[in-house]
Amino acid sequence: MRLRTPFARYWLSGFLADFGDGVRLAAFPLLAAGFTRSPTAVAAVTAVQSLPWLVLGAGLGVLVDRTDRRRLMVIVDLSRAAIIAGLAAAILTHSAGLVLIYLTALATGIGSALRDTAAITCVPRLVDPADLDRANARVIVGQIVGNELAGLAAGGWLFGLAAVLPFAVSAGAWGIAVLLLLTLPSIFRPVNQPARQRPATSLAALRQEAAEGLGWLRRHPAIRDVTIAVGVIAAMDAAWIAVLALYVIESLHQRPGIYGLLLAIGAAGGIAVGGIGPPITRRLGPWRSLLIAGLAMAASQAVLGLTANVIIAAAMLAASSAAWVFFDMTVITMRQRQVPDNLLGRITSLYRTIFHGSAALGALGGGLIAATAGIRATMLIGATPIAATVILLSWHHRGTSRSP
Repeated sequence: MRLRTPFARYWLSGFLADFGDGVRLAAFPLLAAGFTRSPTAVAAVTAVQSLPWLVLGAGLGVLVDRTDRRRLMVIVDLSRAAIIAGLAAAILTHSAGLVLIYLTALATGIGSALRDTAAITCVPRLVDPADLDRANARVIVGQIVGNELAGLAAGGWLFGLAAVLPFAVSAGAWGIAVLLLLTLPSIFRPVNQPARQRPATSLAALRQEAAEGLGWLRRHPAIRDVTIAVGVIAAMDAAWIAVLALYVIESLHQRPGIYGLLLAIGAAGGIAVGGIGPPITRRLGPWRSLLIAGLAMAASQAVLGLTANVIIAAAMLAASSAAWVFFDMTVITMRQRQVPDNLLGRITSLYRTIFHGSAALGALGGGLIAATAGIRATMLIGATPIAATVILLSWHHRGTSRSP
């Protein structure tokens, strides 16, 4: 297998974009806290960055499928860099405020959702079909390192030096990502569509294209069932993650600073599985791999709900993260191999819309469960639906356990 250039340049571009996102995600709440001490107002900055998935999710896939995907990512990254640079200028001139912060967070959140959808659909154009699983594993590991580890850590550290620095660094990272994208070959135009042909842009045409994606999903049980399953799993997982900080303080009896360390340990588990996941999936097949990943998620979640030992909790967080990466890597490869290229953006956006929407509802539900039944209940209650979902999924597709 050869995952070299141009895939290597594509991977580095994606890593820099994810790093810029991580820096941005860490810095926005800190910036908002300088203007208000309202927890609701500060939390809203993070919430508006996820709003595009709930409002525009399916439509993003239509846009991805009807445009040159490389050009789209270039435009998105340049736009985000310009917008975030504008916020940096406002910070320097002391003219920033909550309204500007919310608008900037929303705009960059839209760009992030659009780029993420396009990025997933580009991988099959750059590697051989047999190498998709390993390529996706590397992309996911890059996302974890860039977004969850390096980006978040750098964002908080840079903000401590000067409020303007993280936003300047984000803009710079996106700018370099664009330069790398421009070095890639021109192989990202819509399938069977000449460069000069322009698709209709009427509202009716857009609705028809969105309906085509939904219709395809309904008719193909493998991708449809996985999409439904991820909604259940994402909701149950988000329920306990939403109160994880309280779990660390109240159930594990640790200082708040340990929370960040545990998050890093969890992310390390996801990184570790990136190297061993593809060979396992190839040996077991996708359905058995999804079953193992789901059962591992359920088991680690249940143990978290039963333990008060910080070392055991750290091990379970690493196991949960590894299982999620294994699950995600397997599902992405399934979509890329089974969904026609001209529909891949729409099916990907539908999947991610269900994922993010379910996670948002799960987080709200987790807060309610924690308030009424205790923090541990969010973990114990969610383990059973996850296990049941993946068992039913595997049983229903047991005759195709080794199909791609």
